[in-house]
Amino acid sequence: MKVLLIDRDPTELTGIRWFLHTYFPGDVTIEMCTAINEAPQSIQQFEPEVILLNIDLISNNRLTALYRVLQKQSGTILAMTTEPLFKNALRAIDLQVAHLFVKPIDLEILKQKLTAISLRTPKPKVAYQETSDESFYYRLFLDSKTSSIETNIHFTMIEPEHSEMFNKLFNWLQQTPIFYHMKIYPLSDRIVCLFQTDDLKIVEKDVRTLMKEWWMSHNSSLNIGIYDGEPTTIKNMYTLTERALHQSFYEGFGHIFYASKQFEAQPLDPLLTPEEQQLLISSLEDGNLEAVKAFLYRLSNEGIYYEQDDLRIHLTSVLAQIRRFMLKYKLHEKAAIEQNYRQLFHLIIEHPIFYTILNSIISFTQRLIELAREARLEKRADYVELAIEIIDQQFQDSGLSLPFVAHKLGISPNYLSTIFSKKRGLPFKRYLQQVRIHNATKMLVETDFAISEIAYLNGFDDPNYFIKIFKQQIGITPNRYRKA
Repeated sequence: MKVLLIDRDPTELTGIRWFLHTYFPGDVTIEMCTAINEAPQSIQQFEPEVILLNIDLISNNRLTALYRVLQKQSGTILAMTTEPLFKNALRAIDLQVAHLFVKPIDLEILKQKLTAISLRTPKPKVAYQETSDESFYYRLFLDSKTSSIETNIHFTMIEPEHSEMFNKLFNWLQQTPIFYHMKIYPLSDRIVCLFQTDDLKIVEKDVRTLMKEWWMSHNSSLNIGIYDGEPTTIKNMYTLTERALHQSFYEGFGHIFYASKQFEAQPLDPLLTPEEQQLLISSLEDGNLEAVKAFLYRLSNEGIYYEQDDLRIHLTSVLAQIRRFMLKYKLHEKAAIEQNYRQLFHLIIEHPIFYTILNSIISFTQRLIELAREARLEKRADYVELAIEIIDQQFQDSGLSLPFVAHKLGISPNYLSTIFSKKRGLPFKRYLQQVRIHNATKMLVETDFAISEIAYLNGFDDPNYFIKIFKQQIGITPNRYRKA
């Protein structure tokens, strides 16, 4: 688009020219004319598509050379004035001016007017458009020795923050004039853009402008991947650029990612260890949200990255422990909580941003802890199962007793004793002894520990009492059991 600026103030014209070059990089050619008597010649030689002139400088005499040239001008005339007077408005009408600006010019309106003019102007054909879309997609997904891209083309890929904005983004890129110098190829959830330049700095400037303009017009962010390596096949460029965009899982949106700058993934066991499972359950039972946060935030330490699939599986393992907690307090029977749980599962599997997933898990966990606390107060929890879990966790502690567990559950010892015996068919103390003796039998077979040490490790302060209880339950002494 060729634009001619006519005014006596070179400083103001320089500012307008800078703005237009910034917004329409590579797509606008601008000339300035600060001498009114030279304006007719400038118009005839330059043949501008758009003229922006100070109408205050034009005489009312229609016989002047400038007036005659302007009336014959086939392009669009925009005018500006320092005095919004009726005579200047009439002069603008007489010249069929498309818009009359009052100084200082509103540059955003100027941008809109020039954008509309550009949309009416046929796009110039560029060299790489000779390649059909069908051929491009073929080269994008099928590797071949002849599919290397021209060296004066830069490969980039754009993804919107919200998938529902994909069609809008594609249409916007087609209709925005500053992006006419690139070829656009839509994929399922990203858009490939080929910039016709071998200068990376120009590409960086253009994509920053693109991100800024998209944000201003749609209040939404973009991520853009740029291939900045050596010329190679289109398929390789696509693969490396797409891999660079995977970093958005950690970094979020509003970033430019380079194919040459990718993080190195660290190994991560996707499944929780028994110790990690126990830590999570204990934290939930104790209502220790800070411990849960610490457990999750260890996955987001700065500078440490994991493979996205491993991380998602790991978080589903976390969710499995949260599910156990829900079932114990019958929280799954609440329709809203159950729905939130299922939504959280899909969020872990599908959401593109890691921090959003983490914060959603923490928020959901906080709500569960509050509901579990309410369940205890209302005596709607399965206290027997909770007591059994405490026994399984702490049977090695010789101080573990019925009063201790009842206090931890927030109920009376008599109430716990009654419901425990009714549900399990044996008293609390007898069940605790069974758990301790059962673990002792395993240690007798699997270790060389002394009998007295095994007694201490299983909650018996007195080895003789341990031997007595062992013989009552197993029928023989620990020593004979080991030799059998």
